Amino acid sequence: MNEFVKLYEVTKELFDHVNTSPDKEAREDYIEKLNALIEKRASIITSITREATDKEKLLLKQAANLNEQMTQKLQEVLHAIKRDMQSLKKKKDTGQRYENPYNYAPIDGAFIDKKN
Repeated sequence: MNEFVKLYEVTKELFDHVNTSPDKEAREDYIEKLNALIEKRASIITSITREATDKEKLLLKQAANLNEQMTQKLQEVLHAIKRDMQSLKKKKDTGQRYENPYNYAPIDGAFIDKKN
């Protein structure tokens, strides 16, 4: 099979995968498959050594269009993962403060009056 056709097919598969929303439970599998498809696509891109014909250039334009749409969706997924990580960190920190409240200094400070 032609490298350009392979590139388009992998890009289309990646596009379809990105457009499926991951479940919170299956997020790790979603990310692993995403990484595998990106690596596969990168290896195909590096293996291309010749110029594209007119038909292949049309496929490349379609792949570039899919890539632009994918980039936006990937940014949304990245932000969702970052939000979840921040939320998890906050929950962990709150839990630790609840378990050991004397380990953390008070935020508002303290006033100590000294009598002479």
